Amino acid sequence: MDRFIARANIKHFGDRLCSEGDTAMRCRLQKLLIAEEDKLGQDLEMISEVERTISGLDTLIEAQASVVATFNGRAGDDLDGARRFLDGLVETHTLYKGYYRRLVGAARINHS
Repeated sequence: MDRFIARANIKHFGDRLCSEGDTAMRCRLQKLLIAEEDKLGQDLEMISEVERTISGLDTLIEAQASVVATFNGRAGDDLDGARRFLDGLVETHTLYKGYYRRLVGAARINHS
């Protein structure tokens, strides 16, 4: 049951990170996400789930980069918000990539 709850929390926190613009909230969500991920440890199913999340983030980053590019040099709150959101997505992507590397490394050690 604990694994089910941890997986549900990971999904929830990951989804929130993909849409949260507030820096302080993103920091709290990242800490909560890491704590839940640590509860699960590493297994092949978790590695696959993280791979899917990274792929989804790649798509979101590409789309948001296109949104930022459409501003064509116009400044303003909308551009600033779009850039902050893109920066947040990139930060979340980096977080997941680091977690992925740790999972794969731990899985290799445990299966050696």
